[in-house]
Amino acid sequence: MRAERAARRDRSTKRLRCLLEGDESVPTEALWCLIMLLVRPGASDAAFAAATTTSRSATSTRPAPDLAEPCRRRAETIRDTLGPECRVWVDPPFVVAGDLPQHRLLSYGRHVIRHAAEAMWRQYFSNRPTEPITVLLFDSGEGYRAHAKRLYGDDRVPYYGYYKPECRTLLMNISTGGGTLVHELTHALIAYDFPEVPDWFNEGLASLHEQCDAEAWRRGELVGDVNWRLPDLQKAITAGRLRPLRELITADDFRGSLETLNYAQARYFCMYLQHRGVLAKLYRCFRDGHREDPCGLSFVEEVAGNRRIELIERDFLEWVARLRYPP
Repeated sequence: MRAERAARRDRSTKRLRCLLEGDESVPTEALWCLIMLLVRPGASDAAFAAATTTSRSATSTRPAPDLAEPCRRRAETIRDTLGPECRVWVDPPFVVAGDLPQHRLLSYGRHVIRHAAEAMWRQYFSNRPTEPITVLLFDSGEGYRAHAKRLYGDDRVPYYGYYKPECRTLLMNISTGGGTLVHELTHALIAYDFPEVPDWFNEGLASLHEQCDAEAWRRGELVGDVNWRLPDLQKAITAGRLRPLRELITADDFRGSLETLNYAQARYFCMYLQHRGVLAKLYRCFRDGHREDPCGLSFVEEVAGNRRIELIERDFLEWVARLRYPP
């Protein structure tokens, strides 16, 4: 009985924290300290200190483990596997390699991979990788497909690139640009922070990062911008073919016959939530409370002002109708 009460108390505490974060009318730090004292009178000094430093604008990430040696060993393996034409750059937790000239490999490593990862850690993720993440960049479709076949036996591969979670490796046809690189990087990083994330949110957030606002990117933020997925979504809305948001969120069929449209709907729903300023809050509430609601519908309704999903959907569809691509 005592354990059950403690579990309920912890769940309530997390929900209270989620409700407070993002409400500019509430002095978050002061109220959170009070709640900690009321709900958890025996809280340790460390827990109290952690609570008082809660930030609305950024997620405080836990220190990353020392991955220098595992990354070095991984880099050596890659050099031996890919051969003399391979260049390698190590920046734990990342091992970036490929057939690009060294200056381009470094540019992607520093200005895309590291830049995007730091933004995601600030905006969303609290836990950093505990193992090396390998990013293989190939300068042509032919080289990309050949290496996917030689290294992993993959014959039918996506045109732009993909992530292999079982070996924590991204393989990219980087001649197509960096949008898919950031998409797949999102999958690699969220796995360490919210491994139970359902497909609709996992792919929605990753797809949001395919095209980011340039000015926000320079500020070190990932803010979604319109991209090529918009026309298909708007056509489906006009034709009455778009499934209800409730179904997208609660049904376990993201990879089914509507997969392409599901990607578009999930992406632009995440973009809508970001536009309203509640996407990061939703992520944290969902991650911390997913055992109460594995699909996340209740958290969506909560962060959107405790409105039913059908009312949220009406506003979402009106917002989508005003978007234009190209902008």
